[in-house]
Amino acid sequence: MIILKQLWVYVRIKSMNFNIKNLIKNVIWGFGGQLLVIILGIIVPRIMIANYGSDVNGLLGTVGQIFVYLALLEAGIGQAAQNALYKPLTEKKHDLFSSIASSAQKYYRNITKYYALGVIVLSFVAPIIFVSEVSRITIFSVVLLEGVSGVLSFYFVQTKILIIGISGKGYVNNGVTLLAKCAGYMARIILASMGIPIVLLQATYFIITICKVFFYNLYFKRKFEWVNLAASSNNIVLKDRNSYVLTEIAWTLFSSTDMVILSIFVSTQLSSVYSVYYMVFSNLNVLLSAVYNNLNYMLGIKFHKNIEEYKTLHDIFTSTFMGIMTVLMSVSYVLIIPFIELYTNGVADIEYIYPSLPVLFCMVQLISWSRYSSGNLTGIAGYAKPTAVVSLIEALTNLVLSIVFVNLWGIVGVLFATVVALPIKAIWCVYIADKRVMRRSCWNTIKIWIANYLVFGFAILLKECVSIQIDNYGTFIWYGFLFVALFGILGLMSNIIANRKGTKMLFQYIRKR
Repeated sequence: MIILKQLWVYVRIKSMNFNIKNLIKNVIWGFGGQLLVIILGIIVPRIMIANYGSDVNGLLGTVGQIFVYLALLEAGIGQAAQNALYKPLTEKKHDLFSSIASSAQKYYRNITKYYALGVIVLSFVAPIIFVSEVSRITIFSVVLLEGVSGVLSFYFVQTKILIIGISGKGYVNNGVTLLAKCAGYMARIILASMGIPIVLLQATYFIITICKVFFYNLYFKRKFEWVNLAASSNNIVLKDRNSYVLTEIAWTLFSSTDMVILSIFVSTQLSSVYSVYYMVFSNLNVLLSAVYNNLNYMLGIKFHKNIEEYKTLHDIFTSTFMGIMTVLMSVSYVLIIPFIELYTNGVADIEYIYPSLPVLFCMVQLISWSRYSSGNLTGIAGYAKPTAVVSLIEALTNLVLSIVFVNLWGIVGVLFATVVALPIKAIWCVYIADKRVMRRSCWNTIKIWIANYLVFGFAILLKECVSIQIDNYGTFIWYGFLFVALFGILGLMSNIIANRKGTKMLFQYIRKR
C-alpha cells in the first residue's frame, strides 16, 4: 500500500504508547474483513437483479439509504462521545470515562423511541411515494423489518461498539460486522436462488441483529468490566453534540440523496443502475474506511499528547489514505465499464452502461478523502460548530443542484451536483486544520492533493489512449493486477515526493535497521 509503511514507522519510532498488536489486528480485520464483504456484496446484487429484476434491487438499495436518514436521530452522539472519551482514556480516569459513557448510553436510548416511531411512519409512507411495480405490502414489510433491526442496535449495543472502537479494539467490531454481513449475504444468495419472497429474505437480517446484541453484551461484560454504564452521568452534556448532529444531518443529506431522488423523480429502475456503480465505489470506500476508522483513534490521542508529533502523523494519514484511494480510483476508472458490461450481461430491462459516470464517481471519492484527516481534526480541536454550518451549506447546495440537474441530465445530473458541492467543505477543513489549529501553511496538504490528482489525471489520459478489450472475468482480473501495479508505483512515487518528511523518517528507519 502507498507509504503505509510510513504509518508503521511512525508508530514504532515516535510512539510506543499505542498497542502494536491491536494496531495490526485492526488493519488486518479492517482491510481483510471488508475485502471479503465486498466480494460477497458484489455477488448479491447480481443475484438479486437476475432473480427479482432491477426494480426490486433498486427498491432494496433505496430503503437502505432511507434508513441512513433515520439514523440521523442518533447523529452527533457517537462523535461527541468519542471526542469526550479520548482524554479520560489517555489519563486512565475510569470514573470520568464511565460517567461520559453512561451519558452517551442515555442519549442513545432516549432517541430509540423516536427512531421506532420513524420506522412506523416510513413503513406507511414509502409504498406511497416510490415509483415502483413492487406491491405496496411488500415495500411496507421490507421497510419495517429493516427498521426494527436498527431499533435493537441503537438501544442495546451502540455505546458498547463506540467504547470498543476508541479503546483500540476496533478489530472486534470489524469481526462482528464481517460475520454478520457474511451471514446476511449467504442467506440472501441461498434464499434468492430458491426464489423465496424478499420479505422473508429481509427477515434474516433481523435474526442476525439479535445474535449481535447477545454477543456484544457478553463480550463487553468480560473485557470492559471497569466501565460502569450505570454510573451517574452527573448531568454531563456531550460537548458540541448539537453541532455534530447538524454535521451528520448535512453529510447524510449530501451523501445519501441520489438514489432517493432518482426513485422519486425518475424510477427505482434507474436507482438500480446507480446502485450497481455505487456498489463498486462505495465498497472501495468502505474497504479503506475500515482501516482508517480503526487507526484514527491514534490522531485523537496524539493531539492531546504532543501537537508537534501530531502534525507529522496528520500528514502521514493524509498522504497514505488519499494515496491509496487515488490508486483505487485510477484502477476503477479504467476498468469500471468493462466490469459493468460483464456484471449486467443478460440483463435487458434497463441500460446500465453510462460512460460519463465513472469519472464523476471517482471524483466524489477523491475529493472526499482529501479532507478526511483535516475534517477529523476540526472536531478534535473544537471547531465542530463552524464546521457544521459549512457542512449544511454543502449539503443544501448538493440537494438543490441534484433536484435541478436530475431533471436536466438524469442519473448524470445527481452525480455532477455532488462533485460541484464537495469542494466547499474540503477547502474549509484544510484551512481550519492547517492555518487555525496546526498554525502552518496549507502547502503541506495542497502538495499531497496535487500529487494524487496528477496520478488520477494520468489514468484518464491512459484510458483515452489505450483500447482495452475484456470479455471474461479472467482477463478482467489480469488487467486489474496490471493496473494496480502501475498506479501503485506512480502513487508511491508521487506521495514520496509530496510528503518528504514522512519519507525521510522511513529512510532513517531503514538505515537504523
